Amino acid sequence: MEQRKLVVLGIPWDIDTEGLREYMSKFGELEDCIVMKERSTGRSRGFGYVTFASVDDAKEVLSSEHILGNRTLEVKVATPKEEMRAPVKKVTRIFVARIPQSVTEATFRSHFEKYGEITDLYMPKDQGSKMHRGIGFITFASADSVENLMSETHELGGSAVVVDRATPKDDDFKPIGRMPLPPPTQGGYGAYNAYISAATRYAALGAPTLYDQPGPIYGRGDPSRRTSKKIFVGRLPPEATSDDLRQYFGRFGRILDVYVPRDPKRTGHRGFGFVTFAEDGVADRVSRRSHEICGHQVR
Repeated sequence: MEQRKLVVLGIPWDIDTEGLREYMSKFGELEDCIVMKERSTGRSRGFGYVTFASVDDAKEVLSSEHILGNRTLEVKVATPKEEMRAPVKKVTRIFVARIPQSVTEATFRSHFEKYGEITDLYMPKDQGSKMHRGIGFITFASADSVENLMSETHELGGSAVVVDRATPKDDDFKPIGRMPLPPPTQGGYGAYNAYISAATRYAALGAPTLYDQPGPIYGRGDPSRRTSKKIFVGRLPPEATSDDLRQYFGRFGRILDVYVPRDPKRTGHRGFGFVTFAEDGVADRVSRRSHEICGHQVR
């Protein structure tokens, strides 16, 4: 289809397919036009697709500025779905948070080894008290072990713990503040140490509202301490998908990865997600703006 199919972002919520068709028809003959809607409510999702009969007409649209209703539209060449969809990764590692202090490494191992062979286990310890920090990481020999345990809830020391897949790359996370990294002999989890990933922060500390007034640990303090490629997106509406995040934030820069953790207790996600951009600095710019996804303000 060459460059005749375009994606239109930022469509006002009250504009339907016919409204978009009427506007885009000014630039040439259309073969197809659609504003995407939510399946459950029928509401607009704020973006759509138009396919022009002529490549030249499509190029004219790409080179022009567009204002529809009270919004400025962003128009780009549509990316094939198979390219936009993040590849399915076979995850063999989990992180566990909210671990009670009474839980020992032996107890930690005993609970999870019933799901399969464990090849590595690490519980970060506080350098001063030598007590563990309430989180731990386990690597299994098989990804099936992770899939099986993620379908269940888990208790350690009489308390419910939070379990999620550990998929971030080491170079996406940097140590924050004065918290030292463990020696290399401790399993190579330095990138996860001391709650440095936003995912671990969330799981260890609780509800998404903790991100409503983010401090330095969430990337809005000292610029030298920021992780400039990854953003945390909180208060996601239940109907939002990873494709919605990819579509929306794709207007700001090329996206390497989108991750929306699933809720093991019920169908759906946990109300937050992560977006990793390809270029440095994009995340910092994005974090300074307000954003709406599926008609809801997100954090």
